[in-house]
Amino acid sequence: MSATMDNFQLRPEQRARADAGYSMIELVISSVILGMMIYAVTTLSISGGQAQEYARRLNRVTEVTQDVIDEMRLELVSAVRVFGNNAEGNANLAMFALNGAPAPLNGLVLPTISVGETIRPDTAGNEITGNQLFFAKLAWADGFQCTSGNVYMVDVYRWVRYYMTPEDGGPDPNHPIGLNIVRIESEPMVDGTAVDRITDATDRAEVLLHLLNATADINGDTHDPVELVWARGQLPSVVGTFRQIDPSDGSLSLTPLVPRADPWEVNNSDPQVRGLLSYRHHSVASIYARDSFGVSAYGIESTAGAGFPHGFEVQIVGPSSARTVLIHLVCSSTQRTGHFAWADMQLAVDARDL
Repeated sequence: MSATMDNFQLRPEQRARADAGYSMIELVISSVILGMMIYAVTTLSISGGQAQEYARRLNRVTEVTQDVIDEMRLELVSAVRVFGNNAEGNANLAMFALNGAPAPLNGLVLPTISVGETIRPDTAGNEITGNQLFFAKLAWADGFQCTSGNVYMVDVYRWVRYYMTPEDGGPDPNHPIGLNIVRIESEPMVDGTAVDRITDATDRAEVLLHLLNATADINGDTHDPVELVWARGQLPSVVGTFRQIDPSDGSLSLTPLVPRADPWEVNNSDPQVRGLLSYRHHSVASIYARDSFGVSAYGIESTAGAGFPHGFEVQIVGPSSARTVLIHLVCSSTQRTGHFAWADMQLAVDARDL
């Protein structure tokens, strides 16, 4: 029995090693393994967070792009005149005062109205794509009953322009951002043809003073004051295209009345206008974006000057009775770290061009 018990007893040096715990090598190995596990978990966590943030930014830029392009679509539904890169369009555009709105990007071009074609990519020498949008829309229809008992209906229009403006230094070859998109709306202008149909001079003056003084219409509604009478479709250089209502008697002046600038100038209705992407922290994608962004899908890309066309492309095709307006918009997030989130959208809208 004693010999058997001695076999199960540890010698002193064995008891010392058993009481000593983990060796240094074991601790080092354990620490390395633990560190590798922590690194792997941390890396996965960071990668997952970055992927989640990128997905959030993708959703947000898609929403922003959709909102802007939907706003254009809804306004084009009420268009009565679509302006292109011709004498009429460029002359009217030159008259549209910015009045403190952000400065347009250099080299902006209106689309060339192509009557006999469909939407297509440009070819050298046959370019129709522009990178701004300019049209007149119906603001409201005004009915007024004069003291004579006669009731007259006239249409009131506003010009609308969408254009790009440089932001944070403008387009940068190292980044796909640096552009905002601005919407400006003109003061209201009454349809000159409808005014001229009022043959009774007393009634015509009464209708014009009603518009100028913004009194209630036949439905009891009031609108913004109207100073200008515009002959839609005429060149600004033609006498009578623009006339101004004289507040003294309701007559029409063929020359601008003080304080309106001479030659004729159509004012921006909101001098405090800002870019549509200013408060959304996004940008129109520039021509320096990666090919996958979809910039320059229709226009011929050029880096000369301020660049063309960038991520806002417009085409106008079809006869005047059936105009189709293409809007192609590519927006990007402005976050300069990580991947840029972007959205590429386009639509075609039928617009009246009377």
